[in-house]
Amino acid sequence: MVAQNSRYSSVTAALIWPIIVRPLLCKIQKHSQQAAVVLLKALGKCEHRRPGFLLEFITEILATRNIISMNMTEALLRMQSQIPEFEEQRCRRQEEPFQELNRRTFALKKILSRIPDVLYDRQVFLETIRKIASAIKKLLDCVNEITGSNGSSSSSSSGNNNNGGYIQTYQDKRSVDQRKREFIKDSKNFSQTLKEYFKHGDGGAVLQSAAQLILATNAIQKTIKISCDPRDQHPLAINHQLNSK
Repeated sequence: MVAQNSRYSSVTAALIWPIIVRPLLCKIQKHSQQAAVVLLKALGKCEHRRPGFLLEFITEILATRNIISMNMTEALLRMQSQIPEFEEQRCRRQEEPFQELNRRTFALKKILSRIPDVLYDRQVFLETIRKIASAIKKLLDCVNEITGSNGSSSSSSSGNNNNGGYIQTYQDKRSVDQRKREFIKDSKNFSQTLKEYFKHGDGGAVLQSAAQLILATNAIQKTIKISCDPRDQHPLAINHQLNSK
């Protein structure tokens, strides 16, 4: 797993930045832009040179408070449910498929983040699984519409008359297609993990698989954003720098 960023050895380490660090930096930015930028550069440099540094750093901080048995993956899922969708993650194109992509990615991550709360309530968990399956399909339909793939069930109602989709270059389309394949693979792995859970009751594997699917969701949204957002309109502020992580 963790194909979206092979420099990481675990999905937990890969999600520390988007779920913990980025929201924290955005809060700091409201009080001091300079402090936020300094922290952004320092933490970003450490994480780049040593992937997983932030997970180790946070683990050490927790240890000083005698918190040594926390399930970090479960904690990240719960925190995901509390954070908003930051502007640097959202596509800024105003066409409906891009705004729909923003809504669908946010909705899927929101549903996945509920898993720790419903995992052991079979009836509620089954309903949550159905919602996740529906959210995955709707997100893929949206991606297909943006890329111009034949798999889109809603392309006929779109205002886009370009059968080739919105992505202009071969390299960008290749990047998005790669993220789409990874997302589909992680969706199938999530489904298989659920089957194993109902046979053997391994809740930890379900949490890991859900976290991996959140990582894949972030990756496909970010890749489309990079490929399609107007490059000359990126704000020269911390939001743009955060988006590079």
